[in-house]
Amino acid sequence: MKSENFVTLKKIKTKSDNEIELIGLSSDEEKFSHCPLVIGVFHGDEPQGKYLIEEYLKNLSGEPPLPCPPPRGGREYKKCQYSRFSLIKAKELRKNCTDAEKIMWEILRAKNLFGLKFRRQQPIGKYVVDFVCFDKKLIIELDGGQHGEEQNRLKDDERTKYLEHLGYKVLRFWNNDVLHNIDGVTDVILSSVFVGEYVRWAENSSLPPLRGRVRERGILFIPCLNPDGMAQNTRTNANGVDLNRNFPTKNWGEDTSTAGENPSDYFGGKSPASEIETQFVIDVIEKYNPFVILTLHAPYKVVNYDGPAREISEEISKIIGYPVEESIGYPTPGSFGTYAGVERNIPVITLELDEKISVEELSRPIFEIFEML
Repeated sequence: MKSENFVTLKKIKTKSDNEIELIGLSSDEEKFSHCPLVIGVFHGDEPQGKYLIEEYLKNLSGEPPLPCPPPRGGREYKKCQYSRFSLIKAKELRKNCTDAEKIMWEILRAKNLFGLKFRRQQPIGKYVVDFVCFDKKLIIELDGGQHGEEQNRLKDDERTKYLEHLGYKVLRFWNNDVLHNIDGVTDVILSSVFVGEYVRWAENSSLPPLRGRVRERGILFIPCLNPDGMAQNTRTNANGVDLNRNFPTKNWGEDTSTAGENPSDYFGGKSPASEIETQFVIDVIEKYNPFVILTLHAPYKVVNYDGPAREISEEISKIIGYPVEESIGYPTPGSFGTYAGVERNIPVITLELDEKISVEELSRPIFEIFEML
């Protein structure tokens, strides 16, 4: 898998000839050191994580085409919320953008600015706006020196009132501000979207930077660690091993018979790290040294954590509405959380999803959690 925004960094074949991929959310491999790692399917009968990660990556596959709503009758040009002239004008503006617009688009494109999805030169009603985030109803306009003239100011005021009447918030910046103080511009944009939260986050030096996090840091994804189990709808892999009991921890091999109705579902393998899937994850951790790891499971609807992950777990809990639990309620010898979180002091969050909720419904909070990481 490869695009302008993400690339396959590592790939292996399993016993059943299925593939496990490590995908990096950046085109620059140097940015994956000490970045977040998200793992989808550990247990084959819990497939939601794979689909959620794949949907998230699809949303980052490139700039979408100009939207066109379903036809509502009438002549051809009435099929859209804007005129054919606006479409043509928008395409021309994209081809002939100013230096300030190029810089601004590098900040906003591909969800680079704290996960906010922007479009550029977008027709809205009778106007073509420079940049718009539909999710936040936010429009950004860049003005050259000619906009300081009184006649143009009046036109800008009329344009702003029209857009505000449609429910948008309009931020206007001078081109010189973008060219010479882009940090100040992005601070204004973020503070207008997140209000007090941005100020609190920005002042907390223990949290990762908000701006341009994909370009500065990168994110790693393993959509499905257990494709063999997923193909057979089994908890274990093709060797009958529970991958989440196969890690080389101090308590590997201890009794798991009280964990569930079928003890064989929790078999930790013939030896620690005996499985190729387990070795794959260990190699990724040793090479990239992630500063936080999120794994997606089901069905307990809790935010479980290991290692120094309480604070991050509470932030995730606020997004998805699940309680934070330090213990899952039964012994887990050889678990990934023990291996990476307890024994290596990496914050590890095990997000137990509601298996009765569709992927479509889960995508909003899960995507927000990915962006928060």
